[in-house]
Amino acid sequence: MKGKSRLERQQQIQFAIGMAALDGGKPTIFTQNLLKKYENGDISSSQLKQTILQQFR
Repeated sequence: MKGKSRLERQQQIQFAIGMAALDGGKPTIFTQNLLKKYENGDISSSQLKQTILQQFR
């Protein structure tokens, strides 16, 4: 996957999880699995967002 490096994706994930935690949120197993795919570069950020939106509508 082109674009962001694995380190940049890890930092984005840590930031997002931290922001959610401030509101008492915690990622579901489903979301954790998607985040791992994003971290590994298997899916793009737009695919991640779209999949989460479809799952929790």
